[in-house]
Amino acid sequence: MATMQEGVLLFSLKYLARLEEARDRRANEPLGQDHEEATRRAREASSMHARFEAERRGRLDAERRAEEARIEAIRVAAVERARAEAEVNAHLEVMRIVQEHERVLAALKEDKHNQRLGRAVRLGALGSMLFFAATCGFYFGKIKPDAQAHLRAQQAAITAADQEASQLRQKLAERDARIKEAERVLGVRAEPVR
Repeated sequence: MATMQEGVLLFSLKYLARLEEARDRRANEPLGQDHEEATRRAREASSMHARFEAERRGRLDAERRAEEARIEAIRVAAVERARAEAEVNAHLEVMRIVQEHERVLAALKEDKHNQRLGRAVRLGALGSMLFFAATCGFYFGKIKPDAQAHLRAQQAAITAADQEASQLRQKLAERDARIKEAERVLGVRAEPVR
């Protein structure tokens, strides 16, 4: 813009200087030549003005094209930035979805692990209870009745042995009594022989 204004100013100064020179010449020249000279100067001025206008239009067109190119570059940059942001957002969204999927898979694995662990605990507890029940059943169904039967058999044997011992004592006492009776009878008989 400043260049255009400087050009206009220079053109105006040159134009004014030429007009001044032309006026000075006219004053020094005869009238016929003045008219011809004036016509020539008018043509020159008009061609210079046309050239100046053409240059000015060219500069304005160049500035307009430069402005349009700048605006187009800004628009392209904005579109490119929006596309890049969309790609980044899409990439971030994909990463978020992948992380969410991995979190869900980890949760499922943990749930499966917890289910297996729970199943193992339940089976362990059930096995322990079955073992306890089988042990109790074996103890109360087989060992204790056998032990009680054996105890009863031993008590019966002890009772029988006690009865036999008491019978034997009784027989022994009866024999002792008979022996004493026999000794007394024999002793009474043996005494007279003396």
